[in-house]
Amino acid sequence: MSDLNWTGERLVTQIRDKPGTVEHLHRYALAMQIVKDKVVLDIASGEGYGSNLLSYNAKKVYGADISTEAVKHANIKYGKPNLDFVTGSTSKIPLADACVDVVISFETIEHHDEHQLMMNEIKRVLKSNGVLLISSPEKNNYKFRESNNPYHVKELTLEEFENLLKKNFKYYKIFNQRFVYGSIVNRITDSNNASGFSFFDGGYLNITNNISDVDELHCDNIHNKPYFNLALASEADIDIIPLADTSFFNAIEVFYKQIEAIRNSHSFRIGNLILKPFSFIKSLTTKLKG
Repeated sequence: MSDLNWTGERLVTQIRDKPGTVEHLHRYALAMQIVKDKVVLDIASGEGYGSNLLSYNAKKVYGADISTEAVKHANIKYGKPNLDFVTGSTSKIPLADACVDVVISFETIEHHDEHQLMMNEIKRVLKSNGVLLISSPEKNNYKFRESNNPYHVKELTLEEFENLLKKNFKYYKIFNQRFVYGSIVNRITDSNNASGFSFFDGGYLNITNNISDVDELHCDNIHNKPYFNLALASEADIDIIPLADTSFFNAIEVFYKQIEAIRNSHSFRIGNLILKPFSFIKSLTTKLKG
């Protein structure tokens, strides 16, 4: 089975150093917490890895994508009794009315401008107490990450995103997602469920412990800003849904696999071979000077 070609439009698993890999995995980690024994629709399922992760916990998962090539690839690579991939778009979901418990839509809404039609279709296929978990790039910040993404048609600000949710769902919660490089300290408890989370930032001269202060303090530092907004929405009460207010995804495994892939690449080996004699000469010179 051949890999799905990488165009930059969607994440594919054979590209180890794709920006955003950890953020994608974190979103699916959250989704896995709310799909246990549920019937799930994963819109814009792409390569299929995310729908496959959901299928470990869900009763049934439908992955829908506008690309027939992606759907064919995903069915071959991940197809199983409780996982099917179908061709369809956000404006015409190929499922019956009120047939799914959970809709997952990650990094999809910015790829078109038919946002209300998308919401209509999501509500059509959701059961009356169904839940939507959706992400959207933050327009005000994402431009610093990718100033001109050719696949993004209409990005939303936090305000626009919230207005769309408010118009279509009775209940909703909004989160933001930012990439963190740092240290984590967590309380060890018998239940392994400590509550509360503090965010610190700064250096030798100043330390803050408030995210809004961080944004103000580092107004010119794009690395601390949230690139994505994430929302949980439903017509039913969502307070009972087991989704933590704050979560952390450990990126160590992904990080080291990326390093391993780079070290094993043809270009790295050639570069290392060329530079090795110079490294020896530098080491020898240092010893002679000593």
